[in-house]
Amino acid sequence: MTKHIDEEKSTASASSTSASITSNNAEVAVTVDSSVPFIPASLTVTNLQYEVTIKEPLKDGEKRSLFKKVPNVQRALLSDIAIKAIPGRVFAIMGPSGSGKTTLLDLLADRQVRNTGKLQGEISLNDVPIKEYGSMRKRLLGYVTQEDDFIETLTVLETLTFAAKMRLPRSMTNKEKMDRVYAVMQELNLTHIKDTKVGGAVIRGISGGEKRRVTIGIELLSSPSVLLLDEPTSGLSSTDALNVANAIKGLATSGRTVILTVHQPRSDIYELFDDLLLLSQGKVVYFGKAHAAAAYFEALGHECPVGWNVADYFLDLITLHQDNSPHAESLESTEDFAKKYADHVATNPEAHLTQLLTQHANSTEKSQRNVLLDQFKKQYTTEFATTTLTQTMLLTKRSLTNLARHPTIFQASLVIHIIFALVVGSLFSGLKDRPEMGATSFNKSIALFFITSFLATMTFSAMPQFIIERSLFLRERAAGMYRTSSYFFAKTIVETMSYTILSIIFVVITYYLIGLHGSIFYYFVLVAVFVNVALSLIAAIGAGAENSEVGMNLLSLINTMAMLFSGFIVSRTDIPRGWIWAFWASYYQWAFQGLLQNEFHDGSAKGTATLAYFGLDQLDWLTKWRAVLILLAYYILFRIIGLLLLLGKKA
Repeated sequence: MTKHIDEEKSTASASSTSASITSNNAEVAVTVDSSVPFIPASLTVTNLQYEVTIKEPLKDGEKRSLFKKVPNVQRALLSDIAIKAIPGRVFAIMGPSGSGKTTLLDLLADRQVRNTGKLQGEISLNDVPIKEYGSMRKRLLGYVTQEDDFIETLTVLETLTFAAKMRLPRSMTNKEKMDRVYAVMQELNLTHIKDTKVGGAVIRGISGGEKRRVTIGIELLSSPSVLLLDEPTSGLSSTDALNVANAIKGLATSGRTVILTVHQPRSDIYELFDDLLLLSQGKVVYFGKAHAAAAYFEALGHECPVGWNVADYFLDLITLHQDNSPHAESLESTEDFAKKYADHVATNPEAHLTQLLTQHANSTEKSQRNVLLDQFKKQYTTEFATTTLTQTMLLTKRSLTNLARHPTIFQASLVIHIIFALVVGSLFSGLKDRPEMGATSFNKSIALFFITSFLATMTFSAMPQFIIERSLFLRERAAGMYRTSSYFFAKTIVETMSYTILSIIFVVITYYLIGLHGSIFYYFVLVAVFVNVALSLIAAIGAGAENSEVGMNLLSLINTMAMLFSGFIVSRTDIPRGWIWAFWASYYQWAFQGLLQNEFHDGSAKGTATLAYFGLDQLDWLTKWRAVLILLAYYILFRIIGLLLLLGKKA
């Protein structure tokens, strides 16, 4: 049977190259847009073994001793995996939780991020070891994770346009890239919601199934040869799950190799699968055509009951063995299932795996694939499709758009800054110095300390959002969309700009209400720098923290220590010698000392007494502008730490 597919479905008048490939005895004619080369590719796995190092498990009744060293042992997450996925077919991987489905998919995508173990065997794309493709393999393999991470304020069209401008070749014009975006939206039935915001926890947006299709669309933009999907129907309603499954089936029939993991699909979704791999405890218990699986297990003495969903039956059967359930006493063990499958492949020349591995592409097919691969290499001459400058500009624009639209990021911070500025300003407005405090101007000192404390604490609200954005960053970076440095520069620009604006508003209100007399320009500069130091500290912690709870706890500890040794609660001259290092390390104290210098270094009696009270009369070298320079050094240091942690962070 011949299938004719217009791969791009685009109205763009780009030149095209036609190629005819043979897949599973069916000839497939593929029209390829020369702007986005598409290479039909098979994916072969041979003798794959993956082991990780773990602590030796406890035996029955054994207790772990705190003083006894526990030896390490090797645990095989995957054992002797041999499969082949070919273009034009949906390849489903099923198995109980912990069977190795996602681990296998990570390895196929060359993303060993959940575990760092020992890998043996070979993964090939078009009979070429995948490592030999270098950085190009990120474009040949599209990976759709379980999580749908988006900027919730962007529309579907804006989300896909951003991805297109990041991932498509520099040689393509903006019109060609937009044509590609519209083609993908049409292919996944997203055109009718293109102007709807994606939505998320705060903003109402599109449905879960539509989000999953947008995630798939992002990967499709660069026209990958192999599309890997990790439980694409998980967490969706039955209708949404079927819609997503139908969309995936359509992608396969257009000539792509589609591999997905799925836990327990409903029967109508199972019918869409062409090939099936069943895993249990990291071992293959079945690999073959999906519709032939029931007959295979029936031959082993396990007939699927009438009216049952075969997928449910397979999972129940395997899970009973894996969990050593008492209901499975009369059944073979998991080891037997794996062994029976191995014997089936070894002795049966009609086995699906045997047939696939013995089928070799003819010279004409190989020649056509090589032409397309050469064309692909000409389009993508560098590791990333765009320059660092372009990536930074696109990321900056996206962040500014999110900042302007999101109701709880900038707008909420603006309202809180204004309210607190009015509260602090009115609280300390017109207050007279108390006689019992001597000649010092203590009320203004308290006001300045409150200002530094509030400004640093206000930045805490950025931590959860930073963790959310980091998750999106890790997924996009793993897909080869942009460099870590581009994300770092864009985030630095947007954060510095937004919090500087907040600082200006806060300074103008508090300066005149409190009745400060120092330089308002210096007051603004120091406040802006100090706020960005606190924000940079959050960026550094957020880059390394596992989650927002861990980050907030660590941030609270550091902030409390910095506040305690700021020189206000206990003056520098009264701090014990063993703790003086904490005073010099506190970024609080540099801001507080700078504000004191700006307000009280006027030669007046009260000003001189106030500086002496806080020990500044003994620090002639510490001018107010040197305090700003030291804070700038903190800002740069925290930003560098954040960048290094992001570079070392795994997806």
